[in-house]
Amino acid sequence: MTVARSRIFLTKSQKLTKNSGRLCRLGFTTADSFTDNPAGIFIQNALHMEWQISNATLVEAGAVRKTAGLHISDGTIIDELEAGEELADLLNVNLHGMPVFPGWINGHDSLLASFHVFKGQQHPYRNWLAWDNELKSSDLFKRRMLLDTRDLYLLGAYRNLLSGVTLAVDHIPHFVRDPFVSELPISILPDFGISHSICSYSLDWGEGPRREYERAAGNDLPYITHIAEGFDSESIHSLRQLDAQGGLGEYTVLVHGLALSEHDLDRIAEAQASVVWCPASNQYIYGRTTPIAAMLQRGINVCLGSDAAMYGSESLLTDIRAACAFLNEQNVTESVTDTVLAMITENARRAFRLSENRHSLRAGSIADLTVVRPPESPVDTDTILNQIGWKDIYLVVRNGIPVFGDVELEKLFTTMGVSVERIFVEGTERIVATGLRGLLERVNDALGENAGFSFLPVNP
Repeated sequence: MTVARSRIFLTKSQKLTKNSGRLCRLGFTTADSFTDNPAGIFIQNALHMEWQISNATLVEAGAVRKTAGLHISDGTIIDELEAGEELADLLNVNLHGMPVFPGWINGHDSLLASFHVFKGQQHPYRNWLAWDNELKSSDLFKRRMLLDTRDLYLLGAYRNLLSGVTLAVDHIPHFVRDPFVSELPISILPDFGISHSICSYSLDWGEGPRREYERAAGNDLPYITHIAEGFDSESIHSLRQLDAQGGLGEYTVLVHGLALSEHDLDRIAEAQASVVWCPASNQYIYGRTTPIAAMLQRGINVCLGSDAAMYGSESLLTDIRAACAFLNEQNVTESVTDTVLAMITENARRAFRLSENRHSLRAGSIADLTVVRPPESPVDTDTILNQIGWKDIYLVVRNGIPVFGDVELEKLFTTMGVSVERIFVEGTERIVATGLRGLLERVNDALGENAGFSFLPVNP
């Protein structure tokens, strides 16, 4: 039995216009027409109107699943609606029981490396440097260099958007990412302390662990670094080096951690630091992954990340499936769905020092939402993430504005002034904030061929 199609109700002839900085139901015109601008521009010109979702299954980690709705205004969840409740005179999207999640967070990415996956010859690699050296000497990397940096960022942003992500952590110095952040259809973590890694061959990011950690802690920001990404002596001892250099504490976010020892894990738990797990890229590059079971047993705060597209994971969806499969096999948690969902919502919110009104379905929260259309009805929220794929992402809302969704939701987008274009994602028709078509045309022109990225399975 398939899930029923959603219905959008537009009562009367209500439309919106700006009035004293807010929007009221009076005559509204759509955003200006653009021919080749990134999606961020169209989203900025959209209208923060008042609308509602009804008959949804609200899903948060550790919470009882319930049928309810959401009242959204000016980009914020105003209130939770009771089952069957629909507010009069408001745009209404009836989801017929589809699950609504807080917008998903990709805890680790490198948008600059948004290109075809690199198939190296030295697998499994001893450390990140061995992988990086082979990658950067390859013909594939030379082809990636043909693309404009702005377009690489847009490719990475759309990769995240189409997989249900509303915020990604782009682990790279701010001066690289800052010129492009406002143009993207997703949010990017704006500020954090940074090191690349803790070893003699680390890239020269930041001002050293102690100063970066102190700046982060003084401003309630995360301090992010790769750790133990490999099996050489320096990787194995990198956590102890970080600790000795004053970079390990409650503000620290450690990425990967392949070679962490039992003692290291005890120290991470004691320091109340967080870890980002990237299961798909870890397996692809190193043939193994983080000691995740031991981390969870110690109560370490774990997030989930996709890593870059070139590093073996198509998208965060790949890592969600991989995490579910691994945890089901290890039998280390009572609810795999709750554990993985927490990794891409509340655990990430805590690790990256986001405010309590982000990535939640509670009243007062920013309306960042990911809606999934399960293949069967009734909805089984306990297993829905196990097989999650591109076709299952039904609607993505960022700051109260729809940015990607099923074609049957087009009226929602156009009513809110979001300029859209139709695309096919794995053969399923979707709509997305305008910009993706032009991006793919530029990329194909630069490469002299149809790129056909597996991490962006889109046909115009």
